[in-house]
Amino acid sequence: MKRTIGLLTIILFAYGCSREKEDAPDRYFVGEIVSFDLNCSNCILRFPNDSITIKQAIGISRNNYYQTINLEKDTFKISQRVLVKLRKAEDRELSACITLYPSNDYRNIYIIDFKPDE
Repeated sequence: MKRTIGLLTIILFAYGCSREKEDAPDRYFVGEIVSFDLNCSNCILRFPNDSITIKQAIGISRNNYYQTINLEKDTFKISQRVLVKLRKAEDRELSACITLYPSNDYRNIYIIDFKPDE
């Protein structure tokens, strides 16, 4: 019995650690800041060069705009381009602002890493 519980714990832990790798692309995508959600103070991105790839990985979003759940608007400006690694946002990661007082109906994405597009 202890062996079964130990094995199950190891499998669940390994799955949990590998989940981010499965959902996250290994490359950076060029995103453009098109707007800010003024309720939640986060950025709205579009992906001009990779819209088909993003639609397949994340899903279709209105106007090809995606709401970031973890990029603060104070760090960016409209029309700024940024390189991002991303994945679908999980329900447990969404803030109360996004779920209770949505300003828009864009798909939510989680930015794993970003850097300026030079």
